[in-house]
Amino acid sequence: MVQGRWLLPGESGMELHQLRGFVLVARLGSFTRAAEELYLTQPALSLQVKALETELGERLFERGGRRLLLTPAGHILLERAERVLGLVDGARDDIAALRGLAQGRLAIGASDSYCLYLLPEIVRLYRERHPGVELRLTNCTSTEVAGLVADGEVDFGLVTLPIVHHRLTSTPLLAREDVLICAPGHPLSSAPDVTLEDVAAYPLLLLDRGSSRALLDRLFDDAGLVPEIVIELGSVEVIKRYVEIGLGVSIVPSLAIAREVHEGRLRTVRLAWLPPLGIGIVERKAAYRSPAAAAFLELLSERVVQMA
Repeated sequence: MVQGRWLLPGESGMELHQLRGFVLVARLGSFTRAAEELYLTQPALSLQVKALETELGERLFERGGRRLLLTPAGHILLERAERVLGLVDGARDDIAALRGLAQGRLAIGASDSYCLYLLPEIVRLYRERHPGVELRLTNCTSTEVAGLVADGEVDFGLVTLPIVHHRLTSTPLLAREDVLICAPGHPLSSAPDVTLEDVAAYPLLLLDRGSSRALLDRLFDDAGLVPEIVIELGSVEVIKRYVEIGLGVSIVPSLAIAREVHEGRLRTVRLAWLPPLGIGIVERKAAYRSPAAAAFLELLSERVVQMA
C-alpha cells in the first residue's frame, strides 16, 4: 500500500507529486531551489526523489563538481515524466474547456519584437474572449524561448526561425523582412541600391544578440568587411530612438518601424542582398496542445493571414 492506496501486481508506485518534484529538480539543477518553489523542505524533496530511485532501482542524479547532473536513467525518466505530467495537465485543461474555456492556463514565450509589434492585438482579443484563462507572456531571445519550450516552462514559443533543437518542432508562420533604417536626410535614404559595403561605411547600431545579428555578422565576415558598430543594444525600441537622432544606421524588422516611418521620423531602405528570416511557432515534439493554446494559435493564424 502506498499513501493510502493498494498497488496491483506490477503497478508502479510512482506518484505525480514525486514526478513533479523530480522534473523541477532536473530543470533547476538544484534540490534547494526546487524545494523553495514547491514550498517543501529540502529533505522532504530528497525523500521523494529517493523513493523514485528505489522504485526504479537506478540513481537519477549525480554530482559533477558543483553541478547536479542527470544520470542516463534520469534522462529517460525526465523525458517520460514530462509527457505524463503534460497529459495530466492537458486533461485538466480539456475538462476546463467543457466550460467554454472559462478556466485554464497558457504560458507563451516570445522575443521583444514579437511581444511589442505582433502580439498586442492578439493578446487583447484573447483576453476579451477568454477572460478566465490565466495568460503569462515571457519575453527573451528566440534561442532562450526555445530553451523554455524544451524545458516545459512555456506551452509554445513565437520565434525567429530557423531554430534547431532535438526536442522541438517548428511551424513557419510568415516571412520576416529586415530593412535598413536611417534618419531623414541621411545619404543612404535616397540611394538607389544600398550594398553591404555601403552599410559597412556608416556607424552601425545593432542588437547585441539574436538570429538577425548572427546573420549580419556572417554576411560581413564572408565579405571580409569590418563594420563600425558604435553601439550594441538589447532593444529595437532604443535602437530606433538613437537612429532618429543621427547616431548611426541600423537593420531591424520592418514590422517594428511602421509608426516612425508614417510620422516621417525614420526612412527605410530595402536590402536585396539580405535574405528574409522566418517567424514561426516552436513546440515540444509530441506535446499535448491544450484548448487554451489552440485558441490562441487560431487567433495568431488569423492575424498572419491579415498580414500576408
